[in-house]
Amino acid sequence: MVADGAGRTRPTLTVIVPCAGAQRRFDAPYPKELHRIDHDQSIIDHALAPVRDFATRRGARVRLVVVIRPHKADTVAYLARYADVFETVFVHQTDRHGPDLAGAVTAALPLCAGPTAVVLPDQVVTGDTVAQRFAEAYDLLDRHPYAVLAAMIDDPVRLANDGALRLRGDGPVRVVEHAADKPPDPAGFNAAWATVFAAARHRDGLPRIVVGAGAAALVDSPAVLVDGFHNVNRVDDL
Repeated sequence: MVADGAGRTRPTLTVIVPCAGAQRRFDAPYPKELHRIDHDQSIIDHALAPVRDFATRRGARVRLVVVIRPHKADTVAYLARYADVFETVFVHQTDRHGPDLAGAVTAALPLCAGPTAVVLPDQVVTGDTVAQRFAEAYDLLDRHPYAVLAAMIDDPVRLANDGALRLRGDGPVRVVEHAADKPPDPAGFNAAWATVFAAARHRDGLPRIVVGAGAAALVDSPAVLVDGFHNVNRVDDL
């Protein structure tokens, strides 16, 4: 942790959690990030699990910037369970921020400090080493502007609906050769990103990166591999 000019401690990591979506495809009377996977864990708990592990194992101060709209009061209340783990702040996404995921990240940026990651609250990353991989991606920001958690994917339908990547190299850390969001032609892509990390001085590029318009910024970035991930858009996705 680093002190700012006023002597306050800046976060080790800021995590943007976009929760403002309208959930049109999720046929349930509650926010999709609150859908229970087991008796006491919702989707958002699984999405935040590697972040929580990072905070506790590193003794790190993690700030969650949760982006909401007025219909997300239940999500605000639910996240009180993390009051002793994260410094959690909420910001409303409005028309002036722009729509969709880019608008959510834009709304969050003024509240970010230090290295910043975008963690989608309806996306579950799988594998026994997810927490370790999350920490490895964070550590790579010492040498790179951006890093990603990514999974190797050969399904063209998945690649056409995710943040698609073409990776080169071998081993658990590879290099991004090309990136696009929901490419109309997924041929040539072999992976997709689950989480994007940005060094502090580069986080203003995140809104364009997450929707593909600025995806070229990820070229030559390290991609730390996880076993897989899936986006929960319908109640029966899990």
